[in-house]
Amino acid sequence: MDLGATICTRKTPNCPDCPWKSYCQAYNHGIQSEIPMREPSSPLPTKNIGVAVIWNDQGQILIDRRPAKGLLGGLWEFPGGKIELGETVPECIKREIQEELGIEIEVGEHLITINHAYSHFRVVLSVHHCRHLSGVPQPIECDEIRWVTLDEVDQFPFPKANTQIIAALRSQD
Repeated sequence: MDLGATICTRKTPNCPDCPWKSYCQAYNHGIQSEIPMREPSSPLPTKNIGVAVIWNDQGQILIDRRPAKGLLGGLWEFPGGKIELGETVPECIKREIQEELGIEIEVGEHLITINHAYSHFRVVLSVHHCRHLSGVPQPIECDEIRWVTLDEVDQFPFPKANTQIIAALRSQD
């Protein structure tokens, strides 16, 4: 193991100092810089997500807490979901908010688009300002919901990609 850690390294093998060079097939064939071969990595799958920053008449924003089990469990987020085939971003946002929170909203202007990579997939978040029209928000597909001011948002843990949404909201203030 010391040999692999000090002399026969992946990026810069030190073949002249190797005590095994006469037995090394890679060295004898002059291909030591090509071995070990890396499998070409396939591109990460991408999920396109419509995200709503929902404002009420009091100037508060609706946030929800992800279920404790699962990806990013227990963190707070701006609600939204996957854009389905043939669906526009505004259509996705309206549908997702109705399904997840049971309320009607008006989708407004685009705020920001965020590209973020996780270990096994990428997300593209298309974020829009939205206005609450009717209904009482219900935690249908989340653990909890809250109306908060932009100043209060720092009291809640958000996934890294969502912090860019908060920064974009603050830059408009």
